[in-house]
Amino acid sequence: MNDLMIAKEQVRYEQKAYWRNPMAAVFTFMFPVVFLVVVGTSAGSFRVPGTSLRYDQYTVVAMLTFGLIAACYTNLGMVVCNRRDSGVLKRMRGTPIAIGSYMGGIIGSIMINVAVLTIVVVGIGMSFYHLHFPYHPLATVVTLVVGIVTFCALGLAVTIIIPNADAAPAVINGIYFPIIFISGVFYPISNGSVLSKIADWFPIRHMITALVSAFEGGPGSGVRPRDLVVMLIWAAAALVFTARRFRWEPRHR
Repeated sequence: MNDLMIAKEQVRYEQKAYWRNPMAAVFTFMFPVVFLVVVGTSAGSFRVPGTSLRYDQYTVVAMLTFGLIAACYTNLGMVVCNRRDSGVLKRMRGTPIAIGSYMGGIIGSIMINVAVLTIVVVGIGMSFYHLHFPYHPLATVVTLVVGIVTFCALGLAVTIIIPNADAAPAVINGIYFPIIFISGVFYPISNGSVLSKIADWFPIRHMITALVSAFEGGPGSGVRPRDLVVMLIWAAAALVFTARRFRWEPRHR
């Protein structure tokens, strides 16, 4: 069996394991939907400055970003920490299965989850908030793929600083939540504000900005090269850090 077939079987296994874990599914799918309904319903219909989207429509795009990060960064980080502490990663490294096939299967499963999440969130936005289907579908797909790469890379990188699986939720969410609040996930951030200048250093705001551009009408391709480049720089840095410091075995207690 070649590496590609092994990765395909790993995707199938990861999907079965994922949907048999209700908490993981709830965090990835229910949280963005609940936040979308709560925030979107109370947001009002005034337009967000600098965009052609209304506040409730902007919330749809922001919650799509929130769900993608939860699927890629949060869930991947916790899965890797749990498997490392339980000895699964050590055993997998000792088998003939290529590490690329194993990790590719995990990330392939995440891509399926993100695709389903996109359909659910955008479907709700189109049905209840009059959000138009993305005017630039290609730009939307490119942005989502770059987002998956970036936040999966960060999800792997964060495991390096986590001492054990018990500490994973605190460390992962402790890094994540302050940044999403200043990046405009729950409310738009004015360009040029202090918060926007701080958030510009991190990939979350660039993910939102790129997706907003893809959903908006207007001339051009809808692709935001600067935002995508910033995200890819974070991805490259995270992958280099992971390649040098990743641990397959738990720390000795």
